[in-house]
Amino acid sequence: MNQKIEIFILTHKKFDEQYDSNLYKPLLNGSCMLDDDYGYIRDDSGENISNLNKYFAEFTGQFWAWKNSDADIIGFCHYRRWFVRNLKFDKLTKKDIINDLSKFDIILPQKRRLNGTVSEVIQDSLKINPDYGVKYEDYLILGETIKEDFPEYYTSFQKVMNSKSAYYNTMFISNKKLADNYFKWLFDIFKKVFDKIDLSKYPKNNKRVFGFFGEILLNVYVLNNNLKIKEHYILFNDRKFPVFDVLCRRFPKLVSVETRLVSLLS
Repeated sequence: MNQKIEIFILTHKKFDEQYDSNLYKPLLNGSCMLDDDYGYIRDDSGENISNLNKYFAEFTGQFWAWKNSDADIIGFCHYRRWFVRNLKFDKLTKKDIINDLSKFDIILPQKRRLNGTVSEVIQDSLKINPDYGVKYEDYLILGETIKEDFPEYYTSFQKVMNSKSAYYNTMFISNKKLADNYFKWLFDIFKKVFDKIDLSKYPKNNKRVFGFFGEILLNVYVLNNNLKIKEHYILFNDRKFPVFDVLCRRFPKLVSVETRLVSLLS
């Protein structure tokens, strides 16, 4: 069967990375607030929540794809983060994706190991920069909402928050049916939490609360549904040395080494 596959490149600006345009589709997030769409798909067409982009970040694009794509398989990368199949940083092809999903339920980025639990890392980060990320009390509201309204997921939520590794970047590829079920669950949670959080306490440049929540919740969904995972390396093309992103995901203490190296060579 000739399966239709759409991998959406989530972006908020024009970018120059080369890609197979038959497979990869640029999707402009928050396009209702932008003057130019650069010829990309807009997330304010069809059924959409583009006007909530400052709170939902890339999830306005993912919502658009959920509601408007008719592909058999959908997925998401970012304008600066791409799934690759090797350390030559060759982007995934249609053949790669079909082969992976014949054996696995979902394709995810290489899992990131942490220097503490997810919960500890969040709290430590807030001590360093209290104006970046989600206030810890709002993660507690997220947990309580899951406990009350989605109790079958609460144990998995606790396990994710107490884990010393996680899948980050809100990137995945799966068949559309699995994606539909995931997004229905995800946006049901978002809807319930939205009215419980005081978003006015967040600074103008850091209101993307649900973007951070989504990273955690993808882990919860995958764990709770016991999905069979295929991991792939990520090309993070903002890094001076992209291979360091691969290494830092496995060995988190290398982050400081990379910082010093970039400083010496810049």
